[in-house]
Amino acid sequence: MGGFPIEKAKETMKLALDGLYPQDTFNLITFSGDEHILFPKPVPATRENLRKAQEFLASRSGSGGTEMMKAIRAALDPSDRQDHIRIACFMTDGYVGDDLEIIGEVQKHPNARVFAFGIGSSVNRFLLDKMAEHGRGEVEYVTLNDDGSAAARRLHERIRNPLLTDISIDWSGLPVADVYPKRIPDLFSAKPVVVSGRYTGSGRGTIKLRGRMSGRDFVRDIPVDLPENEPRHDVLATLWARTRIDDLMSQDYNGIQRGAPRADVSEAITQLGLEYRLMSQFTSFVAVEEMTVTDNGQPRRIEVPVEMPEGVSHEGLVGKDEREQFNQGYWLANKAQSQRTSAAGISNLPVNGRAAATETVTVVASVSSPQLTPQPKPRRTDRAKGGGGGGGARLGGGSGTGPGKSYNMGGGDPAPPRMLSPEEQKRQQLIAKLHPSLFAVVERLNSKNSAPTTESKFVRSGKAEIQIWLTDKSPETIAELKKLGFEVLLEPKTAKMVIGRLPIEKLAALAELKFVRYAAPMSSS
Repeated sequence: MGGFPIEKAKETMKLALDGLYPQDTFNLITFSGDEHILFPKPVPATRENLRKAQEFLASRSGSGGTEMMKAIRAALDPSDRQDHIRIACFMTDGYVGDDLEIIGEVQKHPNARVFAFGIGSSVNRFLLDKMAEHGRGEVEYVTLNDDGSAAARRLHERIRNPLLTDISIDWSGLPVADVYPKRIPDLFSAKPVVVSGRYTGSGRGTIKLRGRMSGRDFVRDIPVDLPENEPRHDVLATLWARTRIDDLMSQDYNGIQRGAPRADVSEAITQLGLEYRLMSQFTSFVAVEEMTVTDNGQPRRIEVPVEMPEGVSHEGLVGKDEREQFNQGYWLANKAQSQRTSAAGISNLPVNGRAAATETVTVVASVSSPQLTPQPKPRRTDRAKGGGGGGGARLGGGSGTGPGKSYNMGGGDPAPPRMLSPEEQKRQQLIAKLHPSLFAVVERLNSKNSAPTTESKFVRSGKAEIQIWLTDKSPETIAELKKLGFEVLLEPKTAKMVIGRLPIEKLAALAELKFVRYAAPMSSS
């Protein structure tokens, strides 16, 4: 949760703590590689205890992996031995893979209400939605531009003021079957509770809605008319089938997570998916993409860029050492440029997965494997304009000039603009369009040095094996690449990119083509 998610979580949790009453009891658990529990057991929300909680919260930082199961058990296990309901609110960016196992754990603790709070731009919504559903709570999401304080107030009001709890429905003999969810969640003011079912014949009757309101029994009689035929609402059949699939999934989350589901569960889900034309764990819509392969038909590993969620710290996800290793390789390949930009006032250009870009220098990285692969479409984000947490270019204050001119980003009086020479502008173009490894090849050819051993990972017989992202992939574009000497090995039909080989002496000319957005070497594995 390094970067935006952890800061927003701390901000929201602080507001939640400020909203507690003295008679409330609470505890605070943080988790990453391990869980840290503030108090041995829940304590009253006194001023002193709240002060300790705020200090504990302020000292937390986001890094490493997310091992959520330990925190789930630490929070929910005590509820099994209590005569009152425990409210558990999980605040997370949800970057976990054992989601079905976590949901299965929530199902084991019926004496708790689980509320989920997702933070960031790439939250695992399936996980948090199902945690709240099976925990009979609610879920709230806060994205980059949302007001965390408003979301915290909404969640606090839901927790404090349920309208109706322990809900059940007596169908009074009506021909109704297969009603979901089987365990109806509590009713809050924020949204309705929807129940789906099927009836086998027409009829009229009065159902009884039962529950508890403010600790007292509540009953409401509701007249119901089940028509013989209702074609206007035929979509309800599909909605029911989806809820039926969800219920079947919940019966064997652990087996499905391990890839060994119960036969009756997988068979029933498959049949529903086929009958109602729904995507599920065992049914899908298949799209077959035609690929042109001319590399002797041999399978190849293709590195595909994967975006890091916006607002997340690069160090928090992959570690400081890997980022420094990438940055060191970049600046070694561009040492002279680094000196020039430093002299112009740019003190630090950190890299994140969404790309940090200015008109003078473009630094691009993403996380897909131990080898960093470039993001094909650099985009300047709001985080690259000022300071702040997460990634982006922390450029401080100051001013900038247009393309091909120098910058003063360190504050104070701006340096006088300096036009770059044609040679410098060409170098800028190479830096912007070529991965640092390819740029290093161009530099080596210009200096007539011998090739380093690392070059053999993607250069064979004088040709670089590369992947090229394009602004346009028309037949004319492909023809222009082939005219340059590019040999097409793979041409995905649904992406503006091509994969193939190019003589290394043509790399500089490749960067000069207007339709080339970015070029990067292919993996040697």
